[in-house]
Amino acid sequence: MSMPMINLPSILAIKQRYPQFNFVNNEIFHWSPINNTIFYDSKELSKPEGIYQLFHEIGHAVSGHQNYSSGIQLLKIESEAWKQAQRLAKEYDLRIQQKQIEHCLDSYRDWLHFRSICPQCEAISIEVDANQYHCFNCLQKWSVPTDQRSRHYRFKLVPKT
Repeated sequence: MSMPMINLPSILAIKQRYPQFNFVNNEIFHWSPINNTIFYDSKELSKPEGIYQLFHEIGHAVSGHQNYSSGIQLLKIESEAWKQAQRLAKEYDLRIQQKQIEHCLDSYRDWLHFRSICPQCEAISIEVDANQYHCFNCLQKWSVPTDQRSRHYRFKLVPKT
């Protein structure tokens, strides 16, 4: 039994649909609000998952996403971008499975969870300010890098004396 043929839109058709954005071939899919550019991996666009990822980045762009100031805000804008991607997929008679979206969002949830683990006592803690955490168990404070693609570093903050 063969898989049904899926008719994927071309990058040219997508660029024509969204002339207000720049599109640049890159190894990593992402949205840059600084220069109004959607980066995509052209090698991945022959697969539905690659097109869905491109739709997701367009979702960030059409939603006007700029930056985020907390982990929860990041998860919120990622969810919004996937909702936009689902709407865009419908325009092309495509359907992004919720299971695939949840898998992508899980990577952010895992990233946020790891950042919240206290480096002192390993209790789950809360983000009290942008990239700043506080443990209510041992009172340790720490900061984390802002870049989602960075390794999971947690830097203990030393109180000023």
